[in-house]
Amino acid sequence: MARPMVWHRGEAMRALLQRVHRGLPPLFGTSRPVYVLTCAATGAMEGAIRCATRERVLALVSGAFGERFARIAEMCGRSVTRLSVPDGETVSPEQLVVALEHGHYDAVTAVHVETSTGAMADLAPLARAVRALPDTLLLVDAVSSVGGTRVEMDALGLDVVLSASQKALGLAPGLSFLSCSARTMERARTLAGRGLYFDVLRLDDFWRAGETATTPAIPQLFALDAQLEAIAHEGLAARYWRHDAMRGAVERWVANVREKGVPVGLLAAPGERAPTVSCLTVEGDARHVVQAMRERGLTIGGGYGVLASRTIRIGHMGDHTVRGVAKLLAELEAVLPTRGRRGRVRKERR
Repeated sequence: MARPMVWHRGEAMRALLQRVHRGLPPLFGTSRPVYVLTCAATGAMEGAIRCATRERVLALVSGAFGERFARIAEMCGRSVTRLSVPDGETVSPEQLVVALEHGHYDAVTAVHVETSTGAMADLAPLARAVRALPDTLLLVDAVSSVGGTRVEMDALGLDVVLSASQKALGLAPGLSFLSCSARTMERARTLAGRGLYFDVLRLDDFWRAGETATTPAIPQLFALDAQLEAIAHEGLAARYWRHDAMRGAVERWVANVREKGVPVGLLAAPGERAPTVSCLTVEGDARHVVQAMRERGLTIGGGYGVLASRTIRIGHMGDHTVRGVAKLLAELEAVLPTRGRRGRVRKERR
C-alpha cells in the first residue's frame, strides 16, 4: 500500500485490474463480473437496492445488518416487510416460504453471515424458495463470508452478492465488491433512479473496458492484488478449512471453560455458527471485558447495537490462525468472571 500512485487510466492500472478481476470471481462462486467499489459495503447495499428492486422488498432480519439492509431499502423509497427472528437465529426456509405465499415481493434481502450475532444462514434452501418465483430476486450480504467460507452464487442462483475488503479477505477497509446475475442486469435496465456511483450498468461498461467507473482507492487495490495472490497460493479449500478450524477452536474452548464455571456461551445455535466470527454471551457488562483485553494488548469486538452490553465478538478470519485464536482465548479466560460454589459471579482474576 506504500507504493507510489499510478494513473488510474493508465496501462499499469489496467494490468492491475485485470488480475483483480480474474482473482475475485472464484471467491464469489461465479463466472459473472465482480465490480470493485471504493466505499463501505453499505454503499454496495444501496446499489443493490437501487438497481435490483422496484417497489416491494422482503427483508430477512436476523441481526443488525439484516436490519441495515431493510433500512436502506426504506430510505430508497421501497415498501419493506421484515421477516425477523431473535438474535442468534436465522430465518428458516419454512418461514420464508410462508412469507412469500402471503405477499408479492420483487426482491428478498438476506445476510449470509450476520456479523452482529455470529450466525450463518443456509442459503441453499432460501435460494430455492426465492427461485420458485420467477420475478423475485435474492440479494445477499456476504460481507463476513466471502474469503472465509464457500459462497456459491452461480450454483445457488443468487442474484446479487456483495462483500467488503476488511473482513475475511483480511484487508484494510475502503473497498466493497458487487456481483450481479444476468437477470439482475436486465431488471436494472428497466429501473429509473439507479443513481450514478452505484449504477451497475455503468459499472459493467467500465469493467468491460478494463477500468473503474470513478477514481479508485489505489493503495487498497495494490493490497487486494497481493492478497488475492496469497489466497490463491493457500488454496480456497485450505483457507475454508482453516476458518472452520478456528470456529471449532472457539466452540471447544467455550464448552471447556463452562465446565470450569466461567459463565460464557455462544449466541448462535450449533449448526448455524459462522466460521468467520463468533458472538459470545457473558455475564455482567461485556464492555468491561473488551476493555480488559485491550489493556492486555488484544482487540476483540464489542457487542453490536442492542447486544453491546451482553456480548463480545471474536473475528477469527482473514489471515488469523488456530494458534493465534488459542492464544487469544487463553487471555480471554483470564479476564472473564467465574462462578463460585454458590453460583455467585466472581470478577476478573488478576
